[in-house]
Amino acid sequence: MSAAWRAGCAALLAAAAFGCVSGADDAGGGADGRKILRVAYEREIDVLNPFTSQNLADIQFSMAEGLVTTDEHNRYVPVLARVIPTERNGLIVRNADGSVDMTWPLHENVRWHDGAPFTSADVCFTWRFIVSTGSQTYNRDQYLGIRGCSAPDPHTVVFHWDGMYAYYDGLFEAILPEHVLGGMSTEEIVNDTPFNRGPAFVGTGPFRFAEWKAGEYIRVVRNDDYWRGSAYPAIDEIVWAFVPDANTRLNAMRAHQYHFARILPTQVAELEGVGGYDIHLISSNTFLHFDLNVNTERGRRLFGSRDVRAALFHAIDRRAIADLLMQGTVRVAETPIHPGNPYHYDAVPTFDFDPELARQMLDAAGWTVGPDGVRVRDGRRFAFTLLNRAGAADRIAVAQVIQAQLKDVGVEVRFETLESAAFTQRWRSGRWEAEVNAWFLPADPSLTGLYACDGPNNMTGFCDLALDAVMKASDRTAAFEDRKPLLDRVQAMLAAEAWSLPIYYNVVPEVVSRRIGGYRGSGTNFGSFWNLWEWTLDTPEGARTPDVRRALDATEVPDASGTGATPGAPR
Repeated sequence: MSAAWRAGCAALLAAAAFGCVSGADDAGGGADGRKILRVAYEREIDVLNPFTSQNLADIQFSMAEGLVTTDEHNRYVPVLARVIPTERNGLIVRNADGSVDMTWPLHENVRWHDGAPFTSADVCFTWRFIVSTGSQTYNRDQYLGIRGCSAPDPHTVVFHWDGMYAYYDGLFEAILPEHVLGGMSTEEIVNDTPFNRGPAFVGTGPFRFAEWKAGEYIRVVRNDDYWRGSAYPAIDEIVWAFVPDANTRLNAMRAHQYHFARILPTQVAELEGVGGYDIHLISSNTFLHFDLNVNTERGRRLFGSRDVRAALFHAIDRRAIADLLMQGTVRVAETPIHPGNPYHYDAVPTFDFDPELARQMLDAAGWTVGPDGVRVRDGRRFAFTLLNRAGAADRIAVAQVIQAQLKDVGVEVRFETLESAAFTQRWRSGRWEAEVNAWFLPADPSLTGLYACDGPNNMTGFCDLALDAVMKASDRTAAFEDRKPLLDRVQAMLAAEAWSLPIYYNVVPEVVSRRIGGYRGSGTNFGSFWNLWEWTLDTPEGARTPDVRRALDATEVPDASGTGATPGAPR
C-alpha cells in the first residue's frame, strides 16, 4: 500500500476527528425544573410523515406509534397492537384459496394528541394511503400483498393477504390519523405542509409536536394524555438539535451540551477522559454502498456494461477503507445482509482490490487513456459526478477515497454536495450519476424494495427480471429452510451483476449521558429511541471516565418463538 494512500487516510481521519467549538454549560433541564432531553441529531429531517420520509424516523417515532416496533434484541414487539398475530395464537388463518387473514387486536383508550380516539379505521386508512399510487412510501411494495383491510370493531383490524409473507410482522411501524388526513388525496397528503412540518402533525406517542425551527431543531413536549398511564413519559421535553457535522457533534459532547449523540467509529477515542457518558457500540443492520445510476442516457453509456461496473469496483480498496480510514472498526461487506444474520450468504462473487485488472477491463471495454489521463471512448471522457449528503463525514471520506482510486485507473470523479432534504429530493428524482449511501435493513431482510425493477427505493434504474422473480418468491416464503436458499440466490445474483458495491457493515457509536435511564440501544431501522416512553433523565452526576460498551449485535436474535418475530437480523 503506497505512502501516499496512507498519508491520505491520515489526513481524512484528522479532518474527521477534530473541530472547534466554544465551551458550554452542562446540558440539563429548564430553568423551571422541567426535564429536557437534548439530542445532537445527525441531520435535519425532510418531513414528519414517517412513511414518506427518506431519513431514519427517530424524531417521528417520538410522536407517532405503529402496530409494532423492534426492541434491543431485534425482536418485533407490539405497540398499538396488543399482540402480534401468529398461527400459533390463532390470529393467522390460511384459507383454502391460498389467501391469509391476519387479525390484529388493538389497545383501547388510545387517543391522538388532539383528543380524537385511535381506532381500527385509522389502521385501514393508513393501509389505503400506503398502497395508493404516488404515496412515496419507502417500502410500499411490501404492503401490496394486502388485498383488503376490514375493521369488525373499533379495536380489531383484519388484513386480508393474497398469501403468506415473511415480513408481515414488521409493517405498520406508524399509523396515520384519518380524522386529519382522510379528506385529502394521496398527492395532497404527501405535500401537506401543516402535517409534514408539524402544526397539524398528531400521533399517539409519548411526545407531541411543539416547534420546528428550520436549520436548528425540532422540539417535542410531553403528552400528558399518553395511553400507557400518567407516569409516562418521565421526560418533559426533547430538543432534537440538528448537528450534521460530525466534528461539531463530537466537540459539543465534549462540552456536555447534549445528552445523546451518534459519533463516527473513528471518534470514540476522542471522548476518553470526558466524564458523564457511556459509549455504546451498536452493531447495526446498515451497510455502506457505492451505487451507479443508469436512469439517464449518460448513465447508461458510462455504467450500462457489467464489465465496466466490475472494473470500477475492482479499483476500490475496501479493505483499506475498513482498516485504515475507519481504523478497523467496521467489517468489509460483500452482500447487503449482515454476516450475523442467518440469511447471510458468503459464497458470492467478490471484487477484490486489483487496479491492474480494472485497467485491463476498461481497456477491453474500449475506454482508453486520453492525453489528460482520463479514459475516452467515442470522443467522450469517462467522468461522472458523485452526489454527497452534507454533514455525512464518513460517507464523504469514503467518497474521497473512491475518487482518488478511480483517478488512478483513469476515471474522473467530481463531487456535488447537497443538504439532506435537497439530497433526498435529487436522489428520488433519479437525476444523479453516483453516490455513497447506506441502507438500514429491517429485522427481516427483504431486499425487494431496494433492488426490484419497480422497487420504491431502487433509484438506480437497474432492472433484472430474473432477480425480481427470486426476490419476490423469497418474500412469499415464510419457513426459514425454504426461504434461505432463495435469499442465497438473491445475494449471489446481485454480486454477479455488479449492481451495487457493498463497502462495509456499520458500527454506530451512541454517546449516552449517564443521567439517562431506560436506554436500550437497537441497531435496527427503528433505532435506539424505540422505547423513549420509558426513558428517564436524572439529576447530574459527578464526572466519570466514559465506559465503552458493546451492545448485543443487532443481527444476533435470541429465540423468539411464538412472539411473531422472524429469523434474522430496512431504510
